[in-house]
Amino acid sequence: MRSDLKKTAVLASLLAALAGCAGNKGDYPSLALRPFERGEVAQAPAPAPAPIRPATSPARLTELRNAASTAHAAFLAKEGEAGRLARAAAGQPFESNAHAAALLALAELDTQRSETAGTLAALDKLAAEAAGALSPDPALVAAQSEVAAVVASEDAAISRLWSVLER
Repeated sequence: MRSDLKKTAVLASLLAALAGCAGNKGDYPSLALRPFERGEVAQAPAPAPAPIRPATSPARLTELRNAASTAHAAFLAKEGEAGRLARAAAGQPFESNAHAAALLALAELDTQRSETAGTLAALDKLAAEAAGALSPDPALVAAQSEVAAVVASEDAAISRLWSVLER
């Protein structure tokens, strides 16, 4: 009886070990020769595909530049009045009418600045799409730089007027 039990235990152990070896054939790499081991030469890679997105149209860039110029002209028109009101409110109490008028003018100036910044945002979006498509566009970069400089000058003007108002 003991020998039968021993044989059964050995047989069960062997079956368990054999079952562990019987797995999916796709789990391990094949031992077959790979093409380069047989001396076959690989084909040259395919040429790079054309850009996914073509360059931004000159008409669109002109449209965005014109929108930025129009917004900046409106900013400059309001900047003179805001500067006059800020100088008039300088040194006045915070509760004064002059201070309130200057704050309103600066808020309108900031609103006008946001129109120019909106044009810059449109250019930034086009630049991001061009970068994602790996198709840089020098004309787009130039337009983006121009409008960014305009927005920076408007930011400087607003900061200057705030410092005049805070005196």
